Amino acid sequence: MQEVKKTVFLGALLAAVIGAPVDAEPLLCDDPALSVSTADATTRDLTCTAASDARKAVEICGLSQTQPIEIKIVDSPIHNIGDCLAVFDCNQSQILVIDPDLLRGHLEPGDAYAALPNNVVFRSLLTHELAHALVHQSSEGRNIAPVDHEYIASALELVALSPTHRKTLLDAGGVEPPVSADLIDIFIYGIAPRRFAATAYLFFEANGCETIEGIIDGSSSFQVER
Repeated sequence: MQEVKKTVFLGALLAAVIGAPVDAEPLLCDDPALSVSTADATTRDLTCTAASDARKAVEICGLSQTQPIEIKIVDSPIHNIGDCLAVFDCNQSQILVIDPDLLRGHLEPGDAYAALPNNVVFRSLLTHELAHALVHQSSEGRNIAPVDHEYIASALELVALSPTHRKTLLDAGGVEPPVSADLIDIFIYGIAPRRFAATAYLFFEANGCETIEGIIDGSSSFQVER
């Protein structure tokens, strides 16, 4: 889930999401595995294209889409932990994402995302949530810890960016390689989400797909007992 300040994947708790979805039936994209619900044809076409590109970017490391995914354009996705720009509802196989025309107004001036173009931020939101969706679908019912979900979504979100835009977010994170596995921590994510995202990307850059593949098949996890 992409919040104004951070992202969190909350599994079944996403049923508590409250938004103002546009009253429109979902229409299939040219990519038939994706559909978009919005009354505006231009927004639908933009979302279909961005989502298809984002899905292709995260179909790596054993992740694949096995079920259709609906994307709903909303005025303001709200979750009980805060105001969110995008969420994945695993129960409905739906992504709720802020209307791209309203996106800029929900970015805080000091947030690194505010330095990126609107289309880049919108595609990045979809990349993050589609990564969550594909983790959910690819894990075939296995329970994936929130820290593992966020590691994959955060790392692949940055992988999908251009080098210039990625550097903007990495600089905001303030992390220098090498990074160790103990820094992939859900508490760091909660306190400093940009730092967590930068750490996730740098760990992935150094270690490749092995950890993601292990998370999906149940042999690896960053979750630690406390």
